[in-house]
This record gives sequence, structure tokens and C-alpha cells, in this order.
Amino acid sequence: MSLHFLEADDRFYVCDVNNRKIAEMTFTRVGNDKATIDHTYIDPAYRGQGIANNLLDLVVERLRQEKREIIPICSFAVKKLSRQVFF
Repeated sequence: MSLHFLEADDRFYVCDVNNRKIAEMTFTRVGNDKATIDHTYIDPAYRGQGIANNLLDLVVERLRQEKREIIPICSFAVKKLSRQVFF
């Protein structure tokens, strides 16, 4: 399976080989030093394959590069980020 992970304004998304969007994670920059992760969607046919985890890794990396505090809002991000320890 060949998937393409792409970035656009305030979101990362995934397209399949036919360039059809199958997954998306959105975030919102708040002020100069914060951001929320507010939405995650994975097409039902692609769930359970780790795509959401990959999207979360991309979003977190982007926001850390910008030195932003991450405030998870969507349930997936809340669940995953509550398990991580940040230094």
C-alpha cells in the first residue's frame, strides 16, 4: 500500500495511490506559542493501520519545531498525548 502524507495550512493529510484523501488531522495555531489539535479523520477502510499515529507524529513534530505548547482537543489526540511524557 502506497500512501502519500502531505501538509497544507494547519493540517496534515493522506492520499491513496489514486490521490483520494483518506485521512486528515487538523490543528489551529493560537497566539505565538500554543496550538490545538482539533480533528482527526481516517476513512473506515483504512482504520487500524497506524495512519492516525503517523499523522499525530507529523503534527507534533511541526508544532514542536515552532516551539508551541500543544493542547489536544480531538479525542484521539487527547488519548495519545496523555500517555506521553514531555520534557
